[in-house]
This record gives sequence, structure tokens and C-alpha cells, in this order.
Amino acid sequence: MFSCSLILEVYFELERLRKIWRSPFRNRRVFSTDLDVLEMEQAAESGNLEDFNKLFSAEPARLGVRDSKGRAAAHQAAARNKVNILQFIANHGGDLSIRDHVGNTPLHIAVEYESLDVIEYLLQTAVDTSILNNKQQAPIHIATELNRVSVLQLMSKYKERIDMRQGGEHGRTALHLAAIYDHDQCAKILISELGACPRRPCNNGYYPIHEAAKNASSRTMEVFLQWGESRGCSREEMISFYDAEGNVPLHSAVHSGDFKAVELCLKSGAKISTQQHDLSTPVHLACAQGAIDIVRLMFGLQPQEKALCLQSCDVQKMTPLHCAAMFDRAEIVQFLIQEGADINAMDKERRSPLLLAASRGGWRTVLALIRLKANIHLKDFNHRNILHLVVMNGGRLDEFATEVIKAQSTEDLQELLNEKDNMGCPPLHFASRESHIRSLENLIRLGACINLKNNNNESPLHFAARYGRYNTVKQLLDSEKGSFIINETDGDGLTPLHIASQQGHTRVVQLLLNRGALLHRDHNGRNPLHLAAMCGFTQTIELLHSVHSHLLDQVDKDGNTALHLATMENKPNSIALLLSMECKLLYNHIDLSAIDYAIYYKFPEAALAMVTHDSRAQEVMALRSDKHPCVTLALIASMPKVFESVQDKCITKANCKKDSKSFYIKYSFMYYQKSTDEKREIRKALNNPQWVPSPLEVVNAMVVHGRVELLAHPLSQKYLQMKWNSYGKYFHCAHLLFYMVFLIFVTYFSSKLMDVSRPIVSNATKSIDFQRTYLQYAEINMTEEQMMIKAAMYTSAVVICIYIVLSSLREVLQLYQQRWQYLLDPTNLVLWMLYISSLMMVFPLLTGQTQALVSLQVSCASITVFLTWFTLLLNLQRFDMVGIYVVMFLEILQTLIKVLVVFSILIIAFGLALYILLSQGDHLSFSTVPMSLMRTFSMMLGEIDFLGTYVQPFYLTDEDRRTLPYPFPAFLILGIFMVLMPILLMNLLIGLAVGDIESVRRNAQLKRLAMQVVLHTELERKLPQVLLEKVDKMELIEYPNETKGKLGFLDMVIRKWLCNPFSDDGLEMVLENNEDYVSGELEKMKTKLKTISKNLEGQQVLLRLIIQKMEIKTEADEVDEGVSPKDLKHIAGINTKWTSPRVRNKLRSALSFSKAQSPK
Repeated sequence: MFSCSLILEVYFELERLRKIWRSPFRNRRVFSTDLDVLEMEQAAESGNLEDFNKLFSAEPARLGVRDSKGRAAAHQAAARNKVNILQFIANHGGDLSIRDHVGNTPLHIAVEYESLDVIEYLLQTAVDTSILNNKQQAPIHIATELNRVSVLQLMSKYKERIDMRQGGEHGRTALHLAAIYDHDQCAKILISELGACPRRPCNNGYYPIHEAAKNASSRTMEVFLQWGESRGCSREEMISFYDAEGNVPLHSAVHSGDFKAVELCLKSGAKISTQQHDLSTPVHLACAQGAIDIVRLMFGLQPQEKALCLQSCDVQKMTPLHCAAMFDRAEIVQFLIQEGADINAMDKERRSPLLLAASRGGWRTVLALIRLKANIHLKDFNHRNILHLVVMNGGRLDEFATEVIKAQSTEDLQELLNEKDNMGCPPLHFASRESHIRSLENLIRLGACINLKNNNNESPLHFAARYGRYNTVKQLLDSEKGSFIINETDGDGLTPLHIASQQGHTRVVQLLLNRGALLHRDHNGRNPLHLAAMCGFTQTIELLHSVHSHLLDQVDKDGNTALHLATMENKPNSIALLLSMECKLLYNHIDLSAIDYAIYYKFPEAALAMVTHDSRAQEVMALRSDKHPCVTLALIASMPKVFESVQDKCITKANCKKDSKSFYIKYSFMYYQKSTDEKREIRKALNNPQWVPSPLEVVNAMVVHGRVELLAHPLSQKYLQMKWNSYGKYFHCAHLLFYMVFLIFVTYFSSKLMDVSRPIVSNATKSIDFQRTYLQYAEINMTEEQMMIKAAMYTSAVVICIYIVLSSLREVLQLYQQRWQYLLDPTNLVLWMLYISSLMMVFPLLTGQTQALVSLQVSCASITVFLTWFTLLLNLQRFDMVGIYVVMFLEILQTLIKVLVVFSILIIAFGLALYILLSQGDHLSFSTVPMSLMRTFSMMLGEIDFLGTYVQPFYLTDEDRRTLPYPFPAFLILGIFMVLMPILLMNLLIGLAVGDIESVRRNAQLKRLAMQVVLHTELERKLPQVLLEKVDKMELIEYPNETKGKLGFLDMVIRKWLCNPFSDDGLEMVLENNEDYVSGELEKMKTKLKTISKNLEGQQVLLRLIIQKMEIKTEADEVDEGVSPKDLKHIAGINTKWTSPRVRNKLRSALSFSKAQSPK
């Protein structure tokens, strides 16, 4: 066989080389290498030393060439037992420990092929015998595994060169392998001739004798036992070695299930009562495995140990009978009891074998123990008897009852029926809870009492109602006492109807209502509808309301209605349904409504369901309480996203094509301001005819709380536009016109003041007295034209004073109203500076004080003119087209001032440094500290004057008085200044302005709207209420496709030059969306799903009837519907965190999928 395989291998190799030779694109180097391999292999295998020497002489590197398996010439020679080749390789410096692809050395190969001459030669040359291949095998391991007895005998001559303690895979020595494969001759040689020790464990803690027992190596075990006897160690001691887990060989033999190995261990003196670490004996293991032959063998060979083994207990206090019963080994159970085992022994959890078998579902063992007269009245640590466990684990109660009656008595069975466990539950409770309908039927038939209650005062009917057991409830109600337990309450005052409603089991609720369940209240005063609403079961709510509609508005002990409770639990489904059922919006005993709880607990889903309800939203928004006097303001403060949905709901469109002339968009402002009727009712309620609401209270709340998204909503913009069109544009334009008059007079007065105060100088005049006043000049050669100018200036001064007085009164009033807030507004500071400078400008003219200095008047005039026109710029903020740019300008100015305040430190630093260096060089711009700081600031803008200030004074000291006293530090400071200020700081300021301008552009419109709110608020405080009631509108209807009417002159001017201060940005986001379509599709899908669900239920009922008619028994017939006790959880409401404010329709459609549908 070996020669045939060799021939085939050579043939295939020759064929491969032939193909390479014929290939026109062959690689010359590949061919040469393959030919070298073939020639060297042939020479090594044949032992032809002459040819081998020729090949080596031609190319010495051929000793290292390998075949496809990674084997060199040394491997081939070792496999064919060619010592001469190996000697040649060794003499010429070859490696006799070379390894192939799997890690085998020539010695491994020689052991595998049993090449004894090569092995002896290699051992004589002292090659390394401890090398492990890829399988973690040394040559000694291979020899033992392959049962190479002759190889081991040869190795025994060189045992000093072989490490018998060396471990291979998992630390197993050669002796372990001999034990595993039952190579007894190898074991003898390893022990007797090579000195292997049987008491050396592997890495897993197993001794060779354990491996022999576990693998049923009886012959090898006999070798180990004989070795022990030869060393003065008895068989009993050898067979009692413990491994890492505390197992003796007998345990391992039982684990293996080998009859002969167990018999050998027993005959060798192993005790069947020996316990491992968990105190289990071999008898425990055999009983758990169901090996009755091994149990009989152990008891037969060691009868004196039988009684001790039957009574021995493991860590769990389990006897062998417990182990057999736990795994339903009925035959072993009967055998052990016949042998004298205690049939009623108790384990650590006070379970007898009968209770243990029942808890593990071992019904054959249960019936066998009952026939053997086991005590059925014992109870475990939970105080549960055998009947509890049979019912809990789905046992066949009819078979159990029959066996008990046959083997013991009917009275014994009757005692078990109504016994309670620690929780006070008899077996009937567990049958009801675990949906074992057949067990329930049998318990009732056997006489179990159905009105017993547990420690929580719950009956089986309460359990069935909680878990949705429809058939169980039906059977309990059909029993003799069913009518007496239907309205019984538990410890919390809950009837079965309460519990079924609380868990949303609609079919059970329907059944209880049909059977006459009464509508009691629990200890909290809540009816079933309250509990169904709290848990969000809409189908149950509909069912209860259809039968007892008066439950809808009943209150509990705290005065809470079903709507209150649904809101407290954040159940939007229940809230929407209750509102649709026209429930009353009542207040509880602490005067809180349902919407108050939604706002207080910040439940956006509950609040959204109420404030966006199709028919009741307005009623909800009109609710008031001490906690939240106004729902609208509370939503803006606490839940802006919800109020944004309210805003969306207030914008409606016509149900027609958008390009139709009859298409309109309706804006309702009912939540922004109170109607005339509402104001009348409030005045009547307060008994105060003079009461007026706060102006623009809603939009002011948006400004106060920073609700930018609400203020930018199209509804808010239309509301402010309505205010603008009603009165705002008239007052603002009048104010602007009034201010323009003031501006014209100020400008005229200032310009004429300069003409009058300019001195008249003749050609002969060489000196001018600049200390004269304008009156002194005016009195000299005053003409008629100059007299007219003087009268016009008096008139302008009077007008200016009148405007200042009126404006100052207005500002004082605002100061009184706004307090400290007024002082924090920089615009007010600008106005007061304007008024003061204007008075100082006209005061000398009105008082006739000729001694006043002209310079002071001119200075005040310059400041006044600047502030007047700057204030005009500020007044333009309220108009859209120019107002946006003004706001952007002011925002950038604010940023610039903040940065300059910080970096003014550098200006001061360089200003002082340059003052010190240049002040002594007669430089006027650096002669004083203030002038030096101003010059430094101008240098920051690029006006450095490098030639005039630094270069010329440095080189031309004789031509100019200016010098450069300290040239080196001056140029050094100048260089640092150029880097830090014009380059770095200016680029930083530009970057800040450009970077911030984008955010300013985005927010300019919103800031302008906020300013509009403030302006309209101030106006409404001053306007009479009668006028406001006439011009205000509660709704606005626009027809986008109608031809615009002719605009008035004022509207035309405003739109052309100042543009409309309001835009329709964002309106399309409200109107142009596909949410209505998605909502409709979801409704259709919901209807289809309901139809499919009903059809499936009908088919299920029909299929059950067919199966019952055909008398087919299935496991489904024994299990009732409902939910598992493990899966029963408090069903939470929808907690979707919707981010978009315009998801009202989508969210409402999602909420319409009721979570109340109980498992069918």
C-alpha cells in the first residue's frame, strides 16, 4: 500500500513537471526549482548516495529545497529509513531539525513511518527531541498516539535524551495519550522503561488514570493499577486520586458511560460512596444519566456501600433518588426505592423527589412515585404541594387525580385542592394565571373552591381578568358560585371588571359586562373607565362608555375625572377619545384642570392631544386656574412646540384648487387676543367695567421667553400685520413725519448758525477777534436779509424747544414705566444726549446772552446734527427693507465695541510707548498722552506716516526740528505695532464682522418683529380701548388669487419706499406639505389592519370549532388566551419625541393607532 501511494505521488509530480516543460511561457527558475526538488526527493528516498552527492556538488543549496508539503531531503530520507543520506546531510552542515509546513522534524517523520534506523541515528546525534509540531506533539507523543511500540522500545535506550514530563496539547504527556487511546503496551514501556510518572496531571487537572477511566481504557487502567501495586500503592489508593474538579476515576468512568471501565474501577477497589467537591457520588451521576445497568453493577459489587450511597446528599441536599427524579428516570426511581431509598427525603429547598419531579415536568416519575405511596402532602419552601407544581408546570391533572385516587385515597386528593402557598394562592389561582384551562376545568370538577383568595385578597377570577384569560373567566363564571365572585374586590378595592379594564382586555370586559358585573369604585373612588383611561386602552373606554355612558364624567376621591387621570399618565389616545365623547372639562378638588397637569408635568403628547383637538381645542385653551391663568401663556413658556402646533391649526385654507379665485387662507387670532364677548364676560365676572386686557400679551410672552420660532410663525406675522394695518402704520408714519419736521428745523438752525457766526473780514483786516458772539457781528452792518435769517432762527429754536419738551415728557413717562430697563437701553441715552445738546445749541439765542461762547454753540450744533440724523437711522428699524440693514449695522457695531474695549489695552500700550520715545523729538502728534493715544488709534487704520515721523527725522536732523532721540527702540516698537495692530487686529475685526454678519442677517427679521411687538404694545397702552375694539380683528381672510384693490397713497408710499414690514416667509411651510396625504393613507392602512384582525379572529374561532367537532386534541386546547405573567408590564404611552413643530396631523394619526387592543 505504501509503495503504491509512493508511485502515484511520483507520477503526478512528473506529470506536473512535464506540463511546465511544454509551456511556452514557462518560468525558467520555477522549472529549475521543481526539477531540483524531484531529483533530491528521488535520491533521498532511494538512498542513492552517489546521485545525491552529485546533486549536492552541483548546487549545495539543494539541501534546503522543499516540496509542496514543506519537506526537505532530510524528511524524505527519514520517511524511507535512509540513514546514509542523513549522515551525508549532517556531514555537510545540513539541518537535521528542519521543520515542514506542519512543524514536523525528520524525527517526527521517522517516528510516524517507524523508521527505526533513522530514529536511532538521530537520537545518537542528539537532535532536539522536545520540538512540538503544530498539533503540539513531540516525537514521543506521536509514537504513543500511533501505538509505535518498537519506536518506544528504541527510545528507551536513549531515555536520558527524552523529556517524559513534556506536555503537548492541554499539557497532556505521552502517558495521558496512552490512557486516552488505551495503548497498554505503550503505557508499560513509558512507565517501566522510560520512567513516565502516572501521577503527573495535565493542565486541566486530570491524571492519566482519570483519562483511562473517562475513555473506558480498561487495559491501560490495569497497567496503572499494577504499577501502583509494584510501588506499594494499593489499588484503592490509586483509584482514589482526585482531579481538579474532585472527581475520582470512578466518577470519570461513570461520566463516560462505559460499563467495563466502571466495572474495572469497582473491581480495583473504587468506592461508590466517594464524593467529589460538590459532594455527589458516582451513584448520583449514574442516576442522573439514567444508567441503570451501572447503578445495578455498583450496588451488586459493593452492597455494603449501598445504604450509605442511598442516604448521601450532595451540596443541594439531593439524594440519588432526587437526581433520578429530577431528570424523569422512572426506572431508576423504582429501582432505588426497591433498594431502600427514602422516598420522602427532602433537599435544600424542602423538595421531596415527588415535588422535584413535578417542578421539572417529570410526569412519568410523578406517577411512579404516587404508585409507590410517596407522601403527597409534603410542601416545598414556598409552601406549595404537589398539586401546585403539577398545575404550574402544565401536568395532566386528570391522570394525576386518577393515580392518587387509585394509589391512595380521594380524601388525600381533596386536601390538596384548596391548600395555599406562602402567597395564599391555592392551585386554582395558578391554573388561572398560567392559562391552563384543562387543569382549571379538572380542579373545578374535583371540587376546588373558586372563591378562595390569596394574601392580596385576590380570587382566581381576579387573576384571570388580569392576564386576559377569556375562557378561564367564562368557566369560573359558569361554575356554581360564579355569580357570587363576579363583583368581589381585592385588597385595593378592584373588582375583576376594574382589573380587566386596567389591562385593556376588551373581550374579558365585554364578558363581565354581559354577565352582570357591577360598576363599583375602588378604594381611590375610581371606576373601570378611570383605569382604562389611565392605561390608554381606547377600545375598552369605548366599550364601557357604550354600556354605561354616565361613567364619563364621574370623579374619584380627589375630584379627578377620567380626563385628569389620562393626562397624568400621558395617554394621548385616551385624551383624544374622551374629548371626542364630549366629556366635561372639570376642575378637581385643588382647582386644576387636565391641561394644567399636562403643562405642569410637561407632557407634550397629552397637551398636543388636547389643544389640537378638532372640536374641543377652543374649550381647552379657555380653561383658567390659579396655577395657569392663561393656557396660551403657559404653553409658550413651557411647551413652545405644542403651541406651534396650535398656531398651525389656526391657519386654514379653502378646500379647492390653489389657483382658483375662491381659494382663501384664513388666519384665526382667537388665541392671541380676547374677543369683545370674552372681555365683557371677564368685566362682568370681576365686577369692573374699566378692566382692560394687557396689550399684546401673547406675542410679548414670546419675546420675554425668547420663543423665536413662535414669533417667526406666519400666524404671528399676520397678527402683527393686522395690528400694523389697523393703526400701526398711521402712528408710525405720523411719528416719522413729526420727527422729520424736527430734523429739518435742527438742520436749518445749524446751517444758518454757521453763516451768522462767521466773521466778516475786509481785505485790509489782518487780525480777527474770534471771541465775539454772533450778536455782536450781527449788529455790525445788519442788512434786511440778515434780519430775516435771525427771525427764522428764532422760529426754529422755538420749534426745537417745543419738540424737546414734548419728547422729554414722553421719555420721563417711559422711565417711570420701565424703571431700570429703560436705563439699560443705549437708544435712550442717545435721545437724552440729543435733547441736551439741542437745548445748549438754541439756549443762547433764546436768552439773548451775548457773552456765550460761539465755540460751545458750534460744538453742540455739530453733536446735535449728528445725533438727529443718527436717530433718524434708528427710527427706520421698524420698516422692513431698510430696517433689516439698520439692525445688522447696530449688531455689528455692538460686536465691534466689545472687541475694541478688550483690545484698547494694546492702543494704550503702544500710545504710551510712542509718547515716551517721540515726545522729546518735537513731534506734535506725540506731544501729550491724549494726543499720542489718538495718533496711535489713527495709525491702527493705516496712517502711520513712516517717512515724516521716522525716516526724515532719522536722516535729516538739520533741516527739520523734529528728531528721533531713541531710534532703535522706536523702530522696534513700530515694527511690533505694524504686526499686531494694522495686520493682526484689523484682520481680526474684519473676520468678526464678516462671521457675525451671517447670523445677524438670519436674525434681523426676527429682531425687527420683536421691536414691532414692543412698539405696538406701547401704542396700545396709550390708545383708547374703544378705538382698539373697533380696529382689532379676530380673524383675517386673504384671497391670494384675487386682483389687488387700489392702494391708498400712504400704503403706496410705504410699500414703494419702505416696503411691507411683514413677509410671508414660512407660510408655504405650513400650507405646502404632504402630511394630510400621509395622514389619510395611515387611516386607510389602519382600517385595513382592523379588518384583517377581525377576519383572523373569526377564522381562529371557526378553526377551533372544526377541531372540536372532529375530536382532535391539541396542546392549544389546554392553553387559554391572554398575556404571559412575565410579559405583563405597565403599558406606557407614546413617548415619541417629535422635533418638527408641524407634525400635528402625522402625530395625531400615529396616536390613533390604539394600544388598547388586547392579545387575542
